Amino acid sequence: MDKGNHSTVTEFIFMGITQDPQLQITFFVVFLIVYLVNVVGNVGMIFLIISDAQLHTPMYFFLCNLSFVDLGYSSAIAPRMLADFLTKHKVISFSSCATQFAFFVGFVDAECYVLAAMAYDRFVAICRPLHYSTLMSKRVCLALMLGSYLAGLVSLVAHTSLTFSLNYCGSNIINHFFCEIPPLLALSCSDTYISEILLFSLCGFIEFSTILIIFVSYLFILIAIIRMRSAEGRLKAFSTCGSHLTGVTLFYGTVMFMYLRPTSSYSLDQDKWASVFYTIIIPMLNPLIYSLRNKDVKAAFKKLFGKKPQFEMIILMKEIQRRNLTEVREFVLLGLSDNPHLQGVLFALFLSIYVATMVGNLGMIALIKMDPHLHTPMYFFLSSLSFVDASYSSSVTPKMLVNLVSADKSISFNGCAAQFYFFGSFLGTECFLLAMMAYDRYAAIWNPLLYPVLMSERICFSLVGTCFLAGFGNAAIHTGMTFRLSFCGSNRINHFYCDTPPLLKLSCSDTHINGIVIMAFSSFNVVSCVVIVLISYLCILIAILKMRSGEGRHKAFSTCASHLVAVTIFFGTILFMYLRPTSSYSRQDKVVSVFYTVIIPMLNPLIYSLKNRDVKEAMKKILEKHIL
Repeated sequence: MDKGNHSTVTEFIFMGITQDPQLQITFFVVFLIVYLVNVVGNVGMIFLIISDAQLHTPMYFFLCNLSFVDLGYSSAIAPRMLADFLTKHKVISFSSCATQFAFFVGFVDAECYVLAAMAYDRFVAICRPLHYSTLMSKRVCLALMLGSYLAGLVSLVAHTSLTFSLNYCGSNIINHFFCEIPPLLALSCSDTYISEILLFSLCGFIEFSTILIIFVSYLFILIAIIRMRSAEGRLKAFSTCGSHLTGVTLFYGTVMFMYLRPTSSYSLDQDKWASVFYTIIIPMLNPLIYSLRNKDVKAAFKKLFGKKPQFEMIILMKEIQRRNLTEVREFVLLGLSDNPHLQGVLFALFLSIYVATMVGNLGMIALIKMDPHLHTPMYFFLSSLSFVDASYSSSVTPKMLVNLVSADKSISFNGCAAQFYFFGSFLGTECFLLAMMAYDRYAAIWNPLLYPVLMSERICFSLVGTCFLAGFGNAAIHTGMTFRLSFCGSNRINHFYCDTPPLLKLSCSDTHINGIVIMAFSSFNVVSCVVIVLISYLCILIAILKMRSGEGRHKAFSTCASHLVAVTIFFGTILFMYLRPTSSYSRQDKVVSVFYTVIIPMLNPLIYSLKNRDVKEAMKKILEKHIL
């Protein structure tokens, strides 16, 4: 009865570190300097490792990821904390609080696994030096890091859903400077006993599993070092582990103190300072710990900033060599098959599919525009999706069809760049558009009364506009990075359109940085969109489970089913194609490319119309009015 008299909390207020105005200014200056050192140090470390070929080893690959994670979780907290020092109203919305919480938890838990992977790397280097290149190959390193980020993502979803599925209907004042588990649980008016046990178990598993890996790795390292006869060898082995051991001790010591104890023992005022240490200070210290006594990092730093004339000479020599080679002015697309009989069959098949794609998508756009009942945010996003599907399919399929019936399969350098750009633009736009459609379903189901306000016409146009800007901006970077390379050898692209992996294989330039940049941007775009989709559907699932009406649950599920199918097919294919090294690209992947360039744009209008009553009714109306 008592809980029913409270209103549900829609925003929180941070108490911050202090209420003293003079201290707030002092803290603002101090933490601004600390955050700037943190950003410069971590971004500098990433840039240094990418730019110096001698640091392209597993150890520095992991260190590069550690810097990225440090930058990620400190940036989830520090900018907001700095802004609150200068404002009187320290208000944060419920959804923004959940977002901050999610990104912070995801990056912190990813760091646990990155540190464990770094310990395993040191174990292999010292205990199995002859097998190091095999045991720590590029594929293994990428798999370890992908596993770390996936573990962080799973933890993010679990923590966020457990914490924000609780009811907050009393005080909304968080005695902290960011959205943290213990103070949030202290505010909840639900029974938090089960949530505390689950959260404690999850944190305990993450901490102890990663600590166990680190402990076992260093136990074997210690045994291997004791067996060494050379004092110089022992010193070298200890020096390679010293920085990592320091970083591990600082990080795990603070995290264990913060989370592996009952929330009843949490001192809201005193423990804020422990939070400051691991959210702001440790990310600043890590680049210093790994660089001050590291000869390789210091040598790379000197090379980068201390030998400019030599660096310029190398660039000049490379430019001369490049000009002496004949540059490619056109490419030849090898296509799907060389068999003339098979080409005829493929032409007929893909022509039918392309016609169906254009009829389906353009028909969907016309239908939504003509029927006033479909003038809602959901169908506005669907018409935008149909436009994007028709566009990115049209940037690839017509050229593919021409090449299937033509002996001349050439494409000019500029034509290839244009095809690459428009395909990448619309493909990137679709990623973000699918994420916005998930957010639209969340707004409709989670808070239906505020839906017209949350998804007004202006907001819908802004969201779609942002999707297009993000997609076209991302494609501009990809196109600039790819077509600035030199293509001076073979001009035969083993594909049916101009795609990233086969183009990088043809380049006679060093494509290492391109590979990293493309992997980073693709990862960020896909992971950010997938996170938005996951969080949206997690909130939708919580809302559906709270519904008492079976009919209401069925209706909510039915509105999401089509989108979930489309998201699974699209992101599943994209993740397989692009979030892996370009060296692992094979001929079989052309078949996968066919699926997402030709098949998916045809399937989407069918997915969204076959089981959609509104679309079928609108179709009947149009047919009865204009044809029957």
